[in-house]
Amino acid sequence: MGLPTPSETEIREWCLEYLSRTLGLAGQAIDPEAKFARLGLDSANSVYLIVELEEWLKLELTPDLIFEHPSVAELARHLAARLAGGGGAG
Repeated sequence: MGLPTPSETEIREWCLEYLSRTLGLAGQAIDPEAKFARLGLDSANSVYLIVELEEWLKLELTPDLIFEHPSVAELARHLAARLAGGGGAG
């Protein structure tokens, strides 16, 4: 069988680490509830984030997920639900 499915917490931590590295922010200083735009994530970096998440999660994602779920906490919750089979497309 495949690898274990990442939990919401693991997805949130992965996103925070990614944003910390990409935006040059201290990981513990990033509020998971803060909107991506407030953190300084531009459209190009949003696409890179989605591509990296797709590769890690082996899940097809669309760039508009950043707008539909505009914070790390919301995005992690959505992706965890999709991975568990409880989420919709996108």
